[in-house]
Amino acid sequence: MLNEGPSHEGRGRAPAAGLAAIAWLPPVLFGLAAIWLPYLPNAAGRIGEDYSMWLPNLLAGFYWHLQNGFFSVPWFNPAQCGGIPVQADPQGEYFSLAQFLTFAVPPLRAVQITFFAFAAAGYFGTFLLGRRLSLSLPAALLAATLFALNSFYAGRMVAGHLSFSPFMLLPLAGACLIGPLRPNSPVASWVIRCASFALLLASMLEGGMLVLIPPAYLCLLMVIALSAVVVRDSPSPPLRRLIAGTVLGLILSAGKLAAVLSLMANIPRDSYKLPGYLSLAETLWVALRALFIGPAATMQTRLANASVLFQRHEFEYAIGPAALILLLAFAFLSWRQRAWPAKPQRLAMDALIILLIVPLALNTYGAVWTPFLKTLPILRNSSSLLRWFAAYILPATLAAGLALDRIAAAWRLPAFPAAFAAASLTLVALLLSDHAAYGPADIGGYDPAPIDAAWRTAAATGHVPQVTEIGVLKNPAGQIDHFSLTRQDSMAQGESQLFCYDALFGYRLENFPQGALHPGSVFEQTDATALGGRRLNLKNPACYVFPGANECRPGDAFRAAEIDQATRFVAYKPFTWRKPLWAHAADWAGYIFWPATILALCTAFLTRFLGRRPRPA
Repeated sequence: MLNEGPSHEGRGRAPAAGLAAIAWLPPVLFGLAAIWLPYLPNAAGRIGEDYSMWLPNLLAGFYWHLQNGFFSVPWFNPAQCGGIPVQADPQGEYFSLAQFLTFAVPPLRAVQITFFAFAAAGYFGTFLLGRRLSLSLPAALLAATLFALNSFYAGRMVAGHLSFSPFMLLPLAGACLIGPLRPNSPVASWVIRCASFALLLASMLEGGMLVLIPPAYLCLLMVIALSAVVVRDSPSPPLRRLIAGTVLGLILSAGKLAAVLSLMANIPRDSYKLPGYLSLAETLWVALRALFIGPAATMQTRLANASVLFQRHEFEYAIGPAALILLLAFAFLSWRQRAWPAKPQRLAMDALIILLIVPLALNTYGAVWTPFLKTLPILRNSSSLLRWFAAYILPATLAAGLALDRIAAAWRLPAFPAAFAAASLTLVALLLSDHAAYGPADIGGYDPAPIDAAWRTAAATGHVPQVTEIGVLKNPAGQIDHFSLTRQDSMAQGESQLFCYDALFGYRLENFPQGALHPGSVFEQTDATALGGRRLNLKNPACYVFPGANECRPGDAFRAAEIDQATRFVAYKPFTWRKPLWAHAADWAGYIFWPATILALCTAFLTRFLGRRPRPA
């Protein structure tokens, strides 16, 4: 029957299973490196064009670290657009693994290490989650392999979407929700599960993955429904852990979230149209093709109502054809055996089906439906909802592992060779995929060498180049190049690029309040009588986030009387600005709950450890 547990043949004890997972990992990472490392950088020494934003931001974070030490938070960055928010940016990544690595290694090396570190985290997280779903050892290893190799994560990292790296923490978050608590220490186990989930959520939010949180939660709900169908667990305990962990995680990141909400209210980003396919059947085909095979050229050309150009990485979600073969074989087996879910699991199956329809509905265009989506919170600030297809990746890998177990049990197949064959087929299919789009002639056109060189100079000398000019990049004909990939590298020479690349202001700076900002010295004063006096040629970025508390408007420049504060800002040092009371309260919530959460987690681990020790007779 569908709701029977998988065969435990070859499952083994937990330490043996852990050793098997560790032994299986190096070939997986080697395969990942063989497929994607040649594009990080590519043959021309270039990397994904969106790193033209991320690498200068990492360098700015390193400059801040040199000036202020480890425990100071950079709220603003003077090196782009005359001064921009950092911590309030939904994709602000200062509290990320890549940024912390740049304190020790150059930015490109930090990106490479981050790439493999999160892939390994996704592998082990999926393995643990699979075991909690009662997958056999071979099936759990296969699911872990498929998730680690998924092209959504790798394609986005190669293209330059560094803030998507915490996506690979989703399986660990799911493992915090699924499975029974330890009977000898249920309270300690509950605390460990909820606190760990909260810390993972906070790391996603603080690491800049806020734009991917809604699809991530849809994915977790799918996993909970899948667990209710497969393991016959009640969905109530996982849902309660999800709610408790979410509340705690939001409190941990309350300071950042308060700033993000205030910033987005001041700089709306709702001018982009939502694209979609013209029928639900076509959207389903796109989702299945992208998930099991990979992108097709028609996926880009058949999108209706698109207002921006979508490149190949926007359609990367593949986990390989082996998963499709397993799922089709499992469906055939279930049809032959009439192995449908028992009545108690049908409600969970219905919920799973509804959840699976959500990304399809969001990406299907309708003359009434799509404008309605544009009125909804969060969705209205999107230029595309294609990212919601990422919610399918983890449930599909787990389902492939489940299918392997059922097929091996029904047809008496050796599970380990079958898992190895499926993993090999997946790897070969990804190796044979066309990745030319990530070469220097297309997506991979950004040269990381100048930023790496600036990092090495600062690391060797300890000198941070102060921002002295608002600069522009000009082509050989003397015309301003608004969209060159190298324009933001001028921060290494003390320039703040006037026409910077920051998605916060739109892909072409549609929402950037340039005002009187112009090429020239940042300390040049202009007459602004209507604004209350003379102004410097430098934005006060606090006005973007909390304009009311700072008595200014979004996009206002520093007043001439604030030259001392401006001088500190351009030197990557903190300057005086104000927050409203509610923002201070949000900050203090984090200050209190971070140590409290870590203390509770350590205490719970100690309690559970002591509870496992045999009592003396």
